[in-house]
Amino acid sequence: MKTRITILCCMLLCLAFAANAQWKFELVAGPSFTTFTGGEKKDWGGTDTNPKLVLRGSLGLRAERLLNEKLSAGGGIVFSLKGTAYQGDVEYYNTVTFDFENITVKYTKILAYIDVPLYVKYKAGDKIKLLAGLQPSFLLSAKVKNDKNARTAYPNLPEKEDAKDYYSGLDLALLLGPHYQVNEKLSVQLLVTPGILKIAKDEVYGGNGNMVNKKFKVNNAGLSLSFAYIISE
Repeated sequence: MKTRITILCCMLLCLAFAANAQWKFELVAGPSFTTFTGGEKKDWGGTDTNPKLVLRGSLGLRAERLLNEKLSAGGGIVFSLKGTAYQGDVEYYNTVTFDFENITVKYTKILAYIDVPLYVKYKAGDKIKLLAGLQPSFLLSAKVKNDKNARTAYPNLPEKEDAKDYYSGLDLALLLGPHYQVNEKLSVQLLVTPGILKIAKDEVYGGNGNMVNKKFKVNNAGLSLSFAYIISE
């Protein structure tokens, strides 16, 4: 079902672009800093610590059309990496010294998405525009990388784990930030992208002793620096 929704969004965007020759097409890419937010972000990592801000990135295509002298609207299809890392101390039994010791472990969570940004821009100056919109995102994969210390503390833990079942297939974020036109072809934008949907899920014991599905108060959040280059207009 999620794959069908992704394909449908792509088809609708392509049809919209083809139907109007006035659309401007751009290649968009850049780094981003991402993490998790939400009331249960600390509990979700397994280290009883807050999630870290990590470096990720994105690459995709965007199309945009001028509506009037001040407003323009657009959308796109972007592949992006998100996630965070948790680091903290855990106690483990050292089989060499036969003592309980503390060791610092790190779990890195890498989530891959197809983002579909939909936005409007307001011209605030000759080169400055203000961007606002919504961004549905469709989960492609979710991996957890366990560092050497984590595998030492928990010998049965693999170096990489598939964690896709623990994350929702659909996310939704706000898009907010400034856009600066460097020259006729190149522009740069700084966007804050707070997620507004819970993305973490797991089975927990219910009141009657049975296992029930629960969504946790964990959200994606990011700060992205994107460069846009016009490839056709």
